[in-house]
Amino acid sequence: MTAEQRSSLARLHRRRRSPAWLFFRRFLAHPLRLASVLESSSALSRLVAAELSCDPGDYVVELGAGTGPVTRALLAAGVPPERLIAVEIDSEMAAFLRQSLPGVTVIESDALALEQALPRESLGRVGAVVCGLPVSLLPAAQRGELIGAMLSLLPPGRPFLAYTHRLTSPLPAAELGLEGERRAFTLLNLPPASVWAFRPLSR
Repeated sequence: MTAEQRSSLARLHRRRRSPAWLFFRRFLAHPLRLASVLESSSALSRLVAAELSCDPGDYVVELGAGTGPVTRALLAAGVPPERLIAVEIDSEMAAFLRQSLPGVTVIESDALALEQALPRESLGRVGAVVCGLPVSLLPAAQRGELIGAMLSLLPPGRPFLAYTHRLTSPLPAAELGLEGERRAFTLLNLPPASVWAFRPLSR
């Protein structure tokens, strides 16, 4: 084998191990589940992490962690790995997260089974939920179930965060008994993306 062939094989091996390549492959397998060809950019991930608000000692739950760009931004923002729970339904991406993010609790599960999937010690101690799932593409019943599950984990009145590529709110907030606020927007993501916070409507 020539040096050029060895170099080409090495580049191919690195590409196959890269998170971007893994994300693209899993998008081809499940386009509606991921709803994007590209993983979240570092710019979007930092915006999500900047909007996080919880008390010291709280657990942070990330739904739809994918290959982990937002997970890594949350860690960089100071969330202790032992307090971070990444939920991912795709087995290949969950395995990648376990390998690349030691100390983070990675759960391979459907987000609709949150209560059963989360570690028992975290229940009642979750201070923030970050949703990276394409919630707007879910059937209405599943969407309502997921929102109820996220809110049930949080202290009363605490919002959950969701990031989206939609130009408008990813959820029909009023219909769902929620109030939504766009917290951040970036063009440095393909496609451009926003970070929203949703909480139950004040009575």
